[in-house]
Amino acid sequence: MNSLLISTIGCDDFAHLSMARTFHFNFFIIFILFVIVSASHHDFSIIDFDSNLFHQDYSPPSPPPPPHPPSVSCEDDLGGVGSVDTTCQIVANLNLTEDVYVEGKGNFYILPNVSVTCLVSGCEITINVTGNFSLGDNASILAGTFELAADSATFLNGSLVNTTGLAGSPPPQTSGTPLGVDGAGGGHGGRGACCLADKDKLQEDVWGGDAYSWSSLQKPWSYGSKGGTTSREVDYGGGGGGRIKLEIVRFLEVKGSLLADGGDGGAKGGGGSGGSIFVKACKMTGSVRISACGGNGFSGGGGGRVSVDVFSRHDDPKIFVHGGRSAGCPENSGAAGTFYDAVSRSLTVSNHNMSTYTDTLLMEFPHQPLMTNVYVQNHAKAAVPLLWSSVQGLFSVRGNSELGRTVAGENKDKAVETHAPKVREGRRG
Repeated sequence: MNSLLISTIGCDDFAHLSMARTFHFNFFIIFILFVIVSASHHDFSIIDFDSNLFHQDYSPPSPPPPPHPPSVSCEDDLGGVGSVDTTCQIVANLNLTEDVYVEGKGNFYILPNVSVTCLVSGCEITINVTGNFSLGDNASILAGTFELAADSATFLNGSLVNTTGLAGSPPPQTSGTPLGVDGAGGGHGGRGACCLADKDKLQEDVWGGDAYSWSSLQKPWSYGSKGGTTSREVDYGGGGGGRIKLEIVRFLEVKGSLLADGGDGGAKGGGGSGGSIFVKACKMTGSVRISACGGNGFSGGGGGRVSVDVFSRHDDPKIFVHGGRSAGCPENSGAAGTFYDAVSRSLTVSNHNMSTYTDTLLMEFPHQPLMTNVYVQNHAKAAVPLLWSSVQGLFSVRGNSELGRTVAGENKDKAVETHAPKVREGRRG
């Protein structure tokens, strides 16, 4: 049905229909709010509550991005063949040591078995072309950030975009990297795990790095955080996951992998948290693997954030945002990250059947447009503000998962869990 619709009206026509539908939806919301405000103060209204409780994100608004540097040339700077304003082909392995920005009116092709690598943490490779992009069979891109804008793009068999453990700095004023020498996992979409050392505490009351960037989960663009260490002399923590953004005007085919996992911390360090992956296209095909999972370690890192905004999706991508495994407490993996589907407006929190005592925090009342469903599944453990009870019909909790309640405290860097009963498997309604 989707393919028939896409061929009939096209993405441009769909955009006009979406704008019209959004206008009518916004008018309806304004009308409902007017009725609520006009009602008696004895009636339930979300407006009656302290609005600060709905806005407890861990990171401040992102500053505007800096202007891009001048584009590099295909032959002189990249050792390729051709021009970025016609067709540029990367024909041999390319090792970079600094950020690269490519802009042109043509096509950009990385040929089969060719690798483009920048191993500097936070190194950014940005390609902005009005033509097409191709990553050939068994070709790879390895960097802290990969950002692509193109008319159409193809990632062929065995191709790989990998930002695992290569994160730059996470947003300021966040606490994703744990302090101390507990070897705790880094946090991002979900909290990092922390293997219990104090026997007077409950395992579920202890965590590593905290969650952040909830407010941007629809278009995630934050680096994951580094894991903690067990040594005061050596930092054994795994690096945070990097960032991947694909903004494709028309057709996207992906037969390879897009990875933004946290780095492993080994036996003496916590796993890094997963990074961010955002994919936007009119139509997508291929059995792609998309992963922003926490790294393994003494304590596992929390999962990252993934968002997919694709109007016509012909194949089901394999999407993973689970926490990393904890060698020091195998029953307590890092918390799951978040996967947001912009078309169905659904949020999935899945820990891939890895048990955990560590929370994924859903910190704010949902932004407009409202989420239609929130799925907590496969051993994930989510905590939501008490005031989310007004939208509890959104939640589907299944697969040995838990849904708890939190109340926002004075300190925005932490959320205090209440003793309200937790919901396990079943539909809330």
